[in-house]
Amino acid sequence: MTPPSTPLLEWMGGAGEGDLIDEAFVGDGWLEEAFARPSAGAQTPSVDRTATEDVALAEELARVVSLERTMRWAQAEQFRLVESARVRHARLEGVGEVSTAAQREFATRSFVAELATTLVVPEATAGRLVADATRLAGPRAATLAALAAGELSGAHVRSLLEVTSTLPGEAADEVERVALMDAGSRTSAAFRRRLHRLRERLHPESLSDRHARAALNRRVALDPAPDGMAWLSLFLQADRAVAIMARLDALADAGDPKRPDPRTTAQRAADVAADLLLSGTLDHPDRLLAAATGRVAGKIVVTVPVLTLLGVSDEPAELDGYGPIDADTARRLAGHAPSLHRLLVHPESGAALSYGRTTYRAGADLAGYVRVRDGGCRFPGCARRATTTDLDHTAAWAHGGRTDADNLAHLCRAHHRLKHHTGWRMVHEPGGTIRWTSPAGHHLTTHPERPFTPVGRPGTPLPAPPAPPPTETDLHEPVEDNDPPWLHARAASLAA
Repeated sequence: MTPPSTPLLEWMGGAGEGDLIDEAFVGDGWLEEAFARPSAGAQTPSVDRTATEDVALAEELARVVSLERTMRWAQAEQFRLVESARVRHARLEGVGEVSTAAQREFATRSFVAELATTLVVPEATAGRLVADATRLAGPRAATLAALAAGELSGAHVRSLLEVTSTLPGEAADEVERVALMDAGSRTSAAFRRRLHRLRERLHPESLSDRHARAALNRRVALDPAPDGMAWLSLFLQADRAVAIMARLDALADAGDPKRPDPRTTAQRAADVAADLLLSGTLDHPDRLLAAATGRVAGKIVVTVPVLTLLGVSDEPAELDGYGPIDADTARRLAGHAPSLHRLLVHPESGAALSYGRTTYRAGADLAGYVRVRDGGCRFPGCARRATTTDLDHTAAWAHGGRTDADNLAHLCRAHHRLKHHTGWRMVHEPGGTIRWTSPAGHHLTTHPERPFTPVGRPGTPLPAPPAPPPTETDLHEPVEDNDPPWLHARAASLAA
């Protein structure tokens, strides 16, 4: 492999700061598209200063991108060299075509020890590096090429290797092929969710059979943590786990609003879980909270294809906050559901996806459609689920915006306010796609989680919404928007 550019490497070795921009990536037009530069011409002094700042910001961001891509190339080169060294080491150990499996195994162990002592890392770490390098140089060569080109990060690669390791060869190849098509436009977390969905749909064994077998391993685990704390984990069916979290969140918010409580939402949820598991009741002086134990239930949202619901197909359903679940579980949940909401039917008589200028609030059909379409906050990289976000008019209602699917999107409170109070702008494109433009002119595209076929009256296309104004008057005050501690612990364990 050759480095993605030489100017960057020269700058890192002592060249001038102006040489930092990676000419290889500037030349292919990527930076020209990503960062809009102001046009030349006579400017007032204040505009000149603004234009200079715009150019400087674009160049600095370009340097950050160039450095990131060079580090990704270096990581790919390390994988390639590790595999090449493993093969050479095996030859030094006398391993050949007629060697036994035991001889090959000892040669690999020998190389792992060699690499661990060279890098001064634990043998387990060196072993993972060797195993990953072997797969990336073999069946996952396309992933290695994408990493070398700067299209993937190390986190993307780890997720792909983990998911494909649980699939047969042909299915793993297909998951890799489809996942790499748009991997560069997804964060590592979104990419992992995408891999999870692809795995469930492309696995040759039915999801129902795999779910039944996996459920036999359900258990409770206790993991010690520093400072007198511990993690209590449950491994159980996804629908029950999501329902438990929903009930804990609901109980954590069920206290008396007039009674001061210094605890965060996450702390209240943890205390509620401990009280219920230890005594079956809530040990808290708040009577409203205690009374809520028997009347608050966990609410889950499942999107089931109609043919699956009728038993004609076994296409997986979608459990909000988790991902695909098997058809049998989906039909069981639908059979006990207190209510069902139809989202898509025939275009001639389908759900109302536009209320035009007749009403500000979206009806149940429209709100449900947009929630399932978006899945979560539509800001690039945000993982907040749609059920905990705001349904926002892209073009504000007060400025002529319509209440329809082409002018509504879910934004978490933080990104909702960011859109209306900073230079970030968003526009809707066909198919539920949203195009964002940053204050620096960086263009980013987010795609809907479930890109439905558009539904509407034939011959009556919706007009394009006007450009969004910089502010909106109907925003509420910011609310607590912190992730629970276990979410970060989970992410850290996956990255380890």
